Amino acid sequence: MGKIKIILADDHQILLDGLSSILELQEDICVAGIYTNGLAMYADIKNTMPCIALVDINMPGLNGHELTLKIKKEFPEIKVIALSMFDDITHIMQLIKAGASGYLFKNTNNDELLKAIRAVADGGTWFSAGVTDKVAAFIKAEKSRQYDPVAPALTGRELEILKLVAMEYSNAKIADSLFISERTVETHRKNMLRKTNHKNMVGLLKYAFDNHLL
Repeated sequence: MGKIKIILADDHQILLDGLSSILELQEDICVAGIYTNGLAMYADIKNTMPCIALVDINMPGLNGHELTLKIKKEFPEIKVIALSMFDDITHIMQLIKAGASGYLFKNTNNDELLKAIRAVADGGTWFSAGVTDKVAAFIKAEKSRQYDPVAPALTGRELEILKLVAMEYSNAKIADSLFISERTVETHRKNMLRKTNHKNMVGLLKYAFDNHLL
């Protein structure tokens, strides 16, 4: 296997210089280009055709998310590793969904950076421990949300009555408006309370507003 050809993009020149110096010391890694914005990297990528693109997220021209999407669409064989100060799940999931093979925080040490590059070059993935923890928590929360009890369905007639209740109609006025008996109105009200597990109409109305039924 030949050298791992890598390109770097970050809007801080001092960081680029430091990364480049570290990587050039490795016998199995070759730095093919460094760029201070995402657009410059993308414009030159056909000339470099690297194995790995190491990208920052917050960059001018194209940010890391946009850059990753474009690289993976046009050059799917190029692997992307994000090196970022952002540790929130939104940025992490954006990069993962865009096709990044790795996500490291900028406070990572040189040893982990090199391990990540070699693992990704070998067809694997590498995510910092903090990233893995956040992704695991996110997936767990998503699964919990999927298994939340489905809001009980109210019938068309029950919704009609509920809307009139919200307008402060009495049972008698609701009965007149819908051409039904007051006893039927009361039965529907009791059924709605039972279905939604509420003890009074105040709780039922709050439930209806929270679930966009009114």
